[in-house]
Amino acid sequence: MVTTNIEIGQIYRDTYFDGLNEGRQEYRTIKITAIEGEKAHAITLTDCLGNPSTRRTRVSFKTLRNGYVLVSPRVAD
Repeated sequence: MVTTNIEIGQIYRDTYFDGLNEGRQEYRTIKITAIEGEKAHAITLTDCLGNPSTRRTRVSFKTLRNGYVLVSPRVAD
């Protein structure tokens, strides 16, 4: 569960388990790039199989609080 303020540059890891990759699940990681209202814009750093990615996404603050954990408080651009 997210316990800090959501800020640009933070990296989060999801906590969902999709049962992919014969149970050897890698968790998706995202880096917050912008904040707009109650949503964060992010770049996906790794997909759910651990592969590098540059996909852009939007995540609501509610989803960040309930389905992600903070991995890094802030990473320089």
